[in-house]
Amino acid sequence: MLAGFGFGLCAAPWAALAQQCKGTPRDALGPFYKSDAPATGELCVSGSGGTEKLVVTGRVTGLPNCVPLAGVRVEVWQADAHGDYTQVGGARDDPRCLLRASVIADAAGQYRYATILPGEYPGRPRHIHYRISHPGHALLVTQLYFGSGRGIPDALQAVLRRDAQGVWQARFDLTLVPA
Repeated sequence: MLAGFGFGLCAAPWAALAQQCKGTPRDALGPFYKSDAPATGELCVSGSGGTEKLVVTGRVTGLPNCVPLAGVRVEVWQADAHGDYTQVGGARDDPRCLLRASVIADAAGQYRYATILPGEYPGRPRHIHYRISHPGHALLVTQLYFGSGRGIPDALQAVLRRDAQGVWQARFDLTLVPA
């Protein structure tokens, strides 16, 4: 009877979305995570880490219904264009290019940060590390990869595209599982 009022038509897309909604695959934390990353949406203001600018956007949702999660903490860190990490070893780091950040998702679960395209290093494709936390959901440690192959799940790969200004753009949506 409710279908006659259009409720059946509305329920079908939500049911399909819930069936497609899966938690983002986990990946290695790696040895270079540092807590207390700067609260900034700019990982390399000075440009000293590389010249290929990159903007990453995404939306964080939560299972079981893939609803957007507001206030999610998204921590990211990456290598520079040469494959080197900051805050490792005794090298003096450029404080305006630490290639680490902590951003908070908005009310719609959207996040954004600007950085440089990470370099490859032996045995590793270009990637950015993620650590995502939100009350009521399990901590997610994963990585965003640029390029396919090497056994990387499709869900962890992003396609790079250049915008009109020549800046690389990537999108990486994340889904958290309940704690």
